[in-house]
Amino acid sequence: MRTPKENTSGNKKEISIIIPSAPDRSFSKIVENLRRVKPDGIAMQVIVVKGTWPPIQRNLGIKKATGEYIFLFDDDIEIPAGTIEKVLLKFKRHPKIAVIGGPNLTPPENNFIQHCFGFAHGSWFTAGKTSARYSPSKESITANEDTLISCNLAFRGEKLKANPFDPAIFPNEENDLLARMSMKGVGMIYTPEFFVYHHRRKTFRAYFTQIFNWGKGRMKRTIARPKSFSPSFFVPLVFLLYLISLAVFQTWWYALPLLAYLLLDIWFSIESARKNRRPCYFWVMLVIFPLTHIFYALGLIWGIQSGLAAKNSEHQKKSGSGKTTPGQGKNSARPEQSAKNMHLIEIHIS
Repeated sequence: MRTPKENTSGNKKEISIIIPSAPDRSFSKIVENLRRVKPDGIAMQVIVVKGTWPPIQRNLGIKKATGEYIFLFDDDIEIPAGTIEKVLLKFKRHPKIAVIGGPNLTPPENNFIQHCFGFAHGSWFTAGKTSARYSPSKESITANEDTLISCNLAFRGEKLKANPFDPAIFPNEENDLLARMSMKGVGMIYTPEFFVYHHRRKTFRAYFTQIFNWGKGRMKRTIARPKSFSPSFFVPLVFLLYLISLAVFQTWWYALPLLAYLLLDIWFSIESARKNRRPCYFWVMLVIFPLTHIFYALGLIWGIQSGLAAKNSEHQKKSGSGKTTPGQGKNSARPEQSAKNMHLIEIHIS
């Protein structure tokens, strides 16, 4: 890891901002955004970690952070003015709370398809209780991994330093972190006041790849930590297996669940058109909803292989074996490979 020359302000740092960024991505917009929304009287330590494996990137930033509070942001979000002040005020009002998060919303300037993807993220039909990550919900002082997301999270610094990310889990790395913190009794708040704008995928291919990777990450985490199993996340897999079984069981009563699903699909598609006041949403969401379920299920299936490979690799490390198991490929070694190619950029905004 190499560290470019730092731009130090000489002022006492109170909050630290950690931003993982891909090697070929620019982070200038988020830095300028932070300059505009920085609260008066507060120095800001911005740590951008370039690389390809966010859990390790964030861990490197966490080690470098010196602020009393640590904020985690993505490099493609937009932070509204006053947001950071509201979060700091929440921390002061709730001294036993160590984690605060909120929703990431679709920017108004995103195009029609991006807004459709954002609506799918925030719909109960596709996301269930996790829809609060993408659509404002009521404030909760008993929040957990289901409603919080890593593109806009804030921590008390000492709590995050004591509970870093598991470098082997990505995506769903924040779910794992927050679940482990919850088991230790760490208090968390979800508040719609702590919202950011997060640009959505621009193409169907990019969106469904994202959904597929989420399913794969969920399965990998479930294999790594069986206690994290939650039946609701595996409903799409049951649905996909049911669709396949329709080729074998061809009776009218066996098709009733499919009829019920289609009615729900129609209902939520009508709801999308009504909420957005655009009839064209109906036809697009009618397709996006079922494909979202199917691609998530496919990701779950694919995650079985990569999850087992990662678990076998971990067992070999503990036993001291240097052998490679069948099926263990590039993805299993990716965290170690990625760490070597990361570098950190530190910027001070006073």
